[in-house]
Amino acid sequence: MIPFKYQFVLNKNALVAFLLTLKNQRCPHCDCSQSLNRHSILYGNDPASSKNQECMRGQRVFCSNRGLRQGCGRTFSVFLAHILPRFTVTAFLLWQLLWLLLDGKSVLAAAQSLGLTFAVQTPYALLRRLRLRLDVMRSFLCRIRPAPPSSHTNPLLQTIEHFRAAFPKADCPFQEFQSRFQALLFG
Repeated sequence: MIPFKYQFVLNKNALVAFLLTLKNQRCPHCDCSQSLNRHSILYGNDPASSKNQECMRGQRVFCSNRGLRQGCGRTFSVFLAHILPRFTVTAFLLWQLLWLLLDGKSVLAAAQSLGLTFAVQTPYALLRRLRLRLDVMRSFLCRIRPAPPSSHTNPLLQTIEHFRAAFPKADCPFQEFQSRFQALLFG
């Protein structure tokens, strides 16, 4: 199985800047330079829309093996950092949900106060997946700063506080996490 290759950029301007330097970048699959080309734009469900509209999620990049190019012929994705690949929910929406949990709301009350249009099981499934990644996320966060003291006994809530302490000026620490560490939040 081919490993999933990806890259994260903070916003659309950073994506444009990244795409302008493609010829100077190396392919994450074969490490070949001067063979990367734009491929297709990545679209996905727009969670802000109730009419099943799509939004731009990133760009595919092709490592060309055509002509005299020495590339491998494979592609990889460059995602906007507010996107959670393979999920409709955005990083900011998930952060808002967790922020409400930190304030003491239940999962259902937090989801209802955000006006989520997803199935009732969706926030619970996201939290379950997040709990499975706590060890990985905390090890990344400890590279920035040690975990702050916490009054919570729940490891998920402690991790939320750690995210807040690691990225104090960020509107969405999950977005900053994906961009800084080039790591998927959900793996």
